[in-house]
Amino acid sequence: MSIFYDTLERFKDFNSKVNIKIQQYLPEFSLFENIISSYDKTLDDNQKIENKNYIGIKNKLEILNQDIKTRQDVIKNLTPLLFDFENSYNKKYSELELQVISQKSFIRVKEDELKNYIASYELKVKEKKQLEGKKSILKSDIEKLKSDIEERCQKYIETVNIKNIDEFKSSVIDVSAGFSENIQENNEILSDYVSSEEYLNSTMEYKGVYKRLHAFMSGLFDITQHFIDESNFEKILPDLVEIQKQIKEKYNNMDQLDVQINKIKDFETLKKNYSESLKNAENELENIIGLADKDEALLKIKAEIQEYINKNQII
Repeated sequence: MSIFYDTLERFKDFNSKVNIKIQQYLPEFSLFENIISSYDKTLDDNQKIENKNYIGIKNKLEILNQDIKTRQDVIKNLTPLLFDFENSYNKKYSELELQVISQKSFIRVKEDELKNYIASYELKVKEKKQLEGKKSILKSDIEKLKSDIEERCQKYIETVNIKNIDEFKSSVIDVSAGFSENIQENNEILSDYVSSEEYLNSTMEYKGVYKRLHAFMSGLFDITQHFIDESNFEKILPDLVEIQKQIKEKYNNMDQLDVQINKIKDFETLKKNYSESLKNAENELENIIGLADKDEALLKIKAEIQEYINKNQII
């Protein structure tokens, strides 16, 4: 309870108790007053002096009248002090009223900021979900591309290991089978050896064997070169490079999405700041209103009122 209402309640409570006491005296006072009035009508001045009942009742009436007047004076003397307190409080509150109005306006601004933030927050949450969905798709695409690289490499290995090897073996067998066949005379052997004295002076059988061996080795070299050409890794390298470019591009897109998602995450953390800012503004309003309860002049008057009430509690 504020200092104003607390003091007002104390005054009302005290005033009520005093008035109740006065009301309790009034019937007896009225009775004595009526009796004295009757005596005044029937007795002369000498009789009044000699009549003990008259004197006793008149004394009681005077005592009651003094008790009533004393209690009325207690309230009468306290009332200006209360008025002074009320005027001082109203003056102080008027001084604070402009601050209160300004702070209430500031609170409305903070409330609007929080409402706007919450509205934006909901949109940001939806945007974040969409971005995370896109990121998930990119991750899936990257995994597929990586799997594609793996499959292509595996297919290349299988081709070399099965198809090319089988063809190579078959070709070697075919060349080997032709080793014993007659070599056509018009076959030209490109070799320095055929012009040497050893070859020229050798028998025809030796020359025939040499030609067949030369033909076999030439065929074997051609088969080997064909196997190497067909197994060349560079045939699939452009495709792998292109897939790698796609993977890199998707990683770049993921990084861009992460930047946007992180910005939204930073935005999400601002809710606490907006809420605390509004709460601080509300607390500041309470502090401004509470300044009246801390005013030294008001506290002094309140203490005087309380002290006066305490001194007159026996009334």
